[in-house]
Amino acid sequence: MSLPRSACRAKKPANPAELAREIAWEARSRAGLLLFASFDGLLGPSVRDRPGVGLPLLVRGALVALATTPDTRVVISSRRDAYDLEHHVSVPGIIYVGCRGLQINGAGMSFCHPVAARLRETLPRLAQELSDRLEPVPGVEVEIKELGVTVHTRRVDPSAVPVIVAEAEELNRTSAAAFRVCQSESTVDLFPDVDWRKESSALWILEQWAREGHGQPVVVYLGDDDAEEEAYVALREHGYAVHIGRLAAATPYWVVDRAAAIDLLAQIAFAWRVHSLDS
Repeated sequence: MSLPRSACRAKKPANPAELAREIAWEARSRAGLLLFASFDGLLGPSVRDRPGVGLPLLVRGALVALATTPDTRVVISSRRDAYDLEHHVSVPGIIYVGCRGLQINGAGMSFCHPVAARLRETLPRLAQELSDRLEPVPGVEVEIKELGVTVHTRRVDPSAVPVIVAEAEELNRTSAAAFRVCQSESTVDLFPDVDWRKESSALWILEQWAREGHGQPVVVYLGDDDAEEEAYVALREHGYAVHIGRLAAATPYWVVDRAAAIDLLAQIAFAWRVHSLDS
């Protein structure tokens, strides 16, 4: 599927209102709208600065509007467990992708990678071993997740984070070979090392849409950092891939920061709903 002609021309930040209208027009001419958005660092508050704070009102309003518009699916991805993400966002009709693509739940879709599921029984042992290794580091919190083990570092002195990463990698080498170490702004994670990444989950959802008889929708992807690069590469040929805060050679669309991305999300929700009501 070829991109819209304008996808090759952007050398300056996208205008949210103009881009939203173009997306709505394309979605109306095809089989609807399938929107992917990263929760971590984009839709949710900063884990380090504002723990426990809910979604911004503009984000929640846009998600509700999109989730209740016909011929629309919204997918939110995160490092979190899918069920934890669903509880935090709490917007019916959304597809939640957790554990870096290993879990999918919502809007009639359900998936858990079988290899990752079988590794669940090893998680208590890994968590205990990691806790023992990190006992000298103040502020560390080790948590067993649905499909992995997470070390929360938001209360840890930044100078100690490399020590945490090194201990996790050593555990990975010695007794957790079936896992891989992933680092983010506020966590160090051990996730199952399986041949299934975010691009795999994104394409699986796109295939499910087609199998339900919806045809080929316009796909919109909002990603904010290099951790989302796999999903971006997988989805950009299907529609609009919008990067946040940078312009790379292969980036057809970009916005300057998180606030602009949220504005774009709200504009898409408004423009697409107006188009749907006019249909």
